[in-house]
Amino acid sequence: MKWWMGLATALFFALAAQSDEPALWDLPQLMARMAQVESSQASFSEKKYLAVLTVPLELSGTLSYVRPGRLEKRVFEPYAERVEVDGDTLLVEKKNKRRSLALQNHPVIWAFVESMRATLAGDLPALQRFYRTRFTGGRENWLLVLEPLEASMAGYVERIAIEGEEQHVRRVDIVETGGDRSVMSITENQ
Repeated sequence: MKWWMGLATALFFALAAQSDEPALWDLPQLMARMAQVESSQASFSEKKYLAVLTVPLELSGTLSYVRPGRLEKRVFEPYAERVEVDGDTLLVEKKNKRRSLALQNHPVIWAFVESMRATLAGDLPALQRFYRTRFTGGRENWLLVLEPLEASMAGYVERIAIEGEEQHVRRVDIVETGGDRSVMSITENQ
């Protein structure tokens, strides 16, 4: 009987080792899963808690990502605005005015852009170039906390907390050093 139990145990562990789904979920596995996403579109609602306002500013619109590094945020309410990042260029359109800048020339903006772009691309080295990373949770409910490494970025942002499930980002919480905060809830379009 003992040999049967030993064989059953060995077979169980052999089958578990062959499973496509790893038993643990960690940051490298999340990044590998994110790296498989070619594109995504989502709706968002965002609340900005600003010291100069007594009530939060509420925004809504759409987000899109296309591999390897194109991001777009369109705000529809309470005003119209379009922000696009493609490669090294950031473009902002608001009130029929366009402004373009090279991210390489603006390190703080570049670091902020990479918090989302590197996460969505599954590019852990790029993410860790700008941020100290802390990861907790599991496949169905994970949290990635980013803390700026560069003093210039740390002067503006205390931390960025990104929550999700599987390869889907569900919430982004940005805490600024001055006390302002932005909380974005994201719902992917099917």
